[in-house]
Amino acid sequence: MDFVSLPEQFKLPILKKLHWRDLNNLKLTCKDLYFTVVKNIGKLDRPKVGYLKIYYSEDKILGVDYQSMHHRSTLGTGIIYHVEFCDDHEYDIFLKDKIFTEIRKLVLENVTSGEIINVENIASFMGETLNVYNFNISLSSRTLRSVDMNILRTGKVGIPYNDILIKKESLGKIGLFKKDGCRSIIKKITMDVVTGNSMLEYGNTSTDPDKPISIQITDQLCELGFFDFKNRCDIGGFTFKICWGNESDILEENFYRELYDKVELSINSIKNFDITYYPHLVSLNCSKCSRKHTNFINYDKSQKNLRIILH
Repeated sequence: MDFVSLPEQFKLPILKKLHWRDLNNLKLTCKDLYFTVVKNIGKLDRPKVGYLKIYYSEDKILGVDYQSMHHRSTLGTGIIYHVEFCDDHEYDIFLKDKIFTEIRKLVLENVTSGEIINVENIASFMGETLNVYNFNISLSSRTLRSVDMNILRTGKVGIPYNDILIKKESLGKIGLFKKDGCRSIIKKITMDVVTGNSMLEYGNTSTDPDKPISIQITDQLCELGFFDFKNRCDIGGFTFKICWGNESDILEENFYRELYDKVELSINSIKNFDITYYPHLVSLNCSKCSRKHTNFINYDKSQKNLRIILH
């Protein structure tokens, strides 16, 4: 009995050993193998996408640019492919044929408004005892960059998305196709990268047009306990910087007042609590891990930037 005539359950173990390029060639040899590969594509080897740019307008995914991890050692090198979609079904097929769990750069462009969200894992620093991952997230138009964020995070983190979470339905649920949807998306993506968990719900994902995006993200960090020293041993090190151009802002004294109204520092139960440089710098000697934990928070309205360092 030849390979084509084998029952499907006997073909699969062999097909699983093949590289995705060989699978693509194999499925073109005959109809039976084509349908076997297509039917079981989720179980077989597929190209890993390192760069993905999604073009959309109103409620439609129009097309993508993408680059395979097989063709790239660094961003900006290798072949970039462009695919256009006639309907949602074609986009779904594109997602099923590839693996998106190791994306290094994700771009979402609204071709109508010109708004662009750019998310990039720009570097990873591997030490003997500590790994640090560096992310850049920005929101811009064709002429102006309105929000620019940088995140340094310890621990194993990446852009936490797969073919399910970049489906049209999933993107729609977090507001991509809504008015002012870019700000909703950039808030969600930022928190996903910070927490390393894209499945978390962050209260009301929609944005308040009267509240700056920097304040919204700070509020979410508060709600998740990032500023609470009781959680610091588990959360680990974290540095966050956001700069804004045409975004709204608030007075510095109002920022600190509202922030520390929300942060529960448990001062009465903590020894060696240092508030010498309050409100910018607060630290304590942790009895749990014997390390000094620090909250450094600097909001500068004149320079239009916010810097948060937690360790």
